[in-house]
Amino acid sequence: MTYTAHSIIQIRRASLQARTSSCLRSFAIFLLVLGAFAPAHAQTSTANQWTWMGGSNTLGATGYQTGVFGTLGVASPTNFPGSRIWPQTWTDTNGNLWLFGGFLAAGNTLYYLNDLWKYDPKTNEWTWMSGSNAPPCAIVEGNPSCGQAGVYGAPGTAAAGNTPGGREYAASWTDANGHLWLFGGNGFDSSGNLGVLNDLWEFDPSTNQWTWQGGGNTVPGSGYGLAGVFGTEGVFSSSNHPGGLMLDVVWHDHNDHAWLFGGWGDDATGTNGLPNNLWQFESSPAEWAWMDGSSNFSAVWPQPTVYGAMGTPAAGNLPGSRWEGTTWTGPDNKLWLFGGQGYDSKGNSGYLNEFWQYDPSTNEWAWMAGNSTMNCAPGSENQNCGIGGAYGTLGVPSAVNLPGGRTDASQWTDADGNFWLFGGYGYNGNSIYSVLNDLWKFDPQKAEWTWIGGSSLGDQGGTYGTLGIPSSANMPGSRHAAASWTDLDGNLWLFGGNALDANGTIGEPNDFWRYTPATTTTPPPPPADFTLALGAQAVTVKSGQSTSTTLTITPQNSFSSAVSFTCSGLPAGAACSFSPATVTPSGSPGSATLTVSTSATTKSRPGSLLPIPAAALALLLFCTRRKLRLRLPILLVLTVVALSTLTACASYTLANPVQPIQPVVSTVTVTAQSGSLIHSATLTLTIE
Repeated sequence: MTYTAHSIIQIRRASLQARTSSCLRSFAIFLLVLGAFAPAHAQTSTANQWTWMGGSNTLGATGYQTGVFGTLGVASPTNFPGSRIWPQTWTDTNGNLWLFGGFLAAGNTLYYLNDLWKYDPKTNEWTWMSGSNAPPCAIVEGNPSCGQAGVYGAPGTAAAGNTPGGREYAASWTDANGHLWLFGGNGFDSSGNLGVLNDLWEFDPSTNQWTWQGGGNTVPGSGYGLAGVFGTEGVFSSSNHPGGLMLDVVWHDHNDHAWLFGGWGDDATGTNGLPNNLWQFESSPAEWAWMDGSSNFSAVWPQPTVYGAMGTPAAGNLPGSRWEGTTWTGPDNKLWLFGGQGYDSKGNSGYLNEFWQYDPSTNEWAWMAGNSTMNCAPGSENQNCGIGGAYGTLGVPSAVNLPGGRTDASQWTDADGNFWLFGGYGYNGNSIYSVLNDLWKFDPQKAEWTWIGGSSLGDQGGTYGTLGIPSSANMPGSRHAAASWTDLDGNLWLFGGNALDANGTIGEPNDFWRYTPATTTTPPPPPADFTLALGAQAVTVKSGQSTSTTLTITPQNSFSSAVSFTCSGLPAGAACSFSPATVTPSGSPGSATLTVSTSATTKSRPGSLLPIPAAALALLLFCTRRKLRLRLPILLVLTVVALSTLTACASYTLANPVQPIQPVVSTVTVTAQSGSLIHSATLTLTIE
């Protein structure tokens, strides 16, 4: 069967509506049954407790909640974002939580949002920062579709009027400078056309301005995107970029690089397909590198998985086509991927429970856990297959515990470096397809999952408690496609999605939750870094010649980025060069050669000898006593003779100067830089 981007979206939305209807019919029965089986998790403190922080705990007659925008740029306790699914989120360096766009189905009208919101956890207030609060509507493929077209401005130039168009299914991350990045998704281009985007945006919270940093500002048509430019595998280039892409997963590593994998998009030929390629992005300079997978993925549908031996990294291992999995970055800078919707080793389609690890320093994948095949119900035509969860005992970690296959789950990383997983839709503890509200924690150091809370059976309504008051009884309802953040204090935050409210009614709420995990006193892992060392602290070179020394870059804490070099403090006529110009250490030190070249030094003139005889005569006259003045004529004659001799010598010296070159000593500063990381060392340079 052949799919298009539009058909994938329609299938997902039809599935969403079917799930909603099914849940509404069966919830009353589930409520009676689940009441006897729902786990209790008593707490004596706010640790490991949920708090309902805002929004409505019911859906209302419409099945969703509209936003209260207030005044643009002005925080207010009454402001609140409206309902949405598949939005994008960031946490900035000041601890503010940011929310952008997403999708809302209001009856038959489809909204592609581009409103940008900021939430301050210290004041518990939202601020509408940019974007439209009333996007224009048009008929797209028979449906009223509403969305703001993108205002791109000049490439690379920030402007107050710039804003991305409305979209869903995009990728987002925060860089080391606290800037927010947005890539692709399904949404509106600069002309108001709906399609699969590959535009790249940067937002600076300090100026509240967007910058269009790359990719196209138009799409070829509804459900289609631009072709990717893959370049050479593993090589960064300013001309590289992914094609139109949505439903992909994203990581941000400790070296300030972003990574994209999978999804639905366009290959190098501009043809739709299900990719399993891996992209790496560095923000300074803004360049992409295609790292793994096929550049012509539309030719094979889907891209197969190469599992290898479980737990063993290998160059040939590679996850197959999948979308909307869950991702984390480990303390050791390794990238983790769980689940998603995709295909198993037999080509069955469904909800995966595979757990993968990728090591950026070796460019190798390892299949760490999960099943390579899924169970398919009779008559399912090998669709909507999956594996149920192995929950174990509530609160007890175990190496055999594993969440069931799922997609659209929420994810966090806490202050101790543990991975957290909540909800999604997929398979529960009884291997039944449902909307989930189970909460899991994974310890990457011990490789153990712990079922922390929520139901192992799924399809749960929310228990809200009192607004702003944490309680061990509180629990968000089952949901998927929600927004999630981790704040600077390690709290986990959750907003909206497609969920069951306090009445057990499924729809699109705008409820807002905070979870406070118990933490240890273990300090966070140190950031990736490097050291710079010179082979020599001082060098001497003759004028007009060159000299060299070695620079050594030693990585620390899994650092594996490119390092470039500059030097300063050189005297006039000297220059430095580096070979190679950049060094990328990968698990071991890297080196470069610094060469200092000099030109012929300008010669200096010695002083004149003429003042010497004049000074001698003056001294003679001053020092002569009266009784010796009778001999003055004789002394004058002798002085004249001396003057004549010295003047002759001086004339010879001026005509034939002897000009020795004095050594020039300089302190040269050698600087190594990788992104925001800068280290320097000094070198004493003597030119003879």
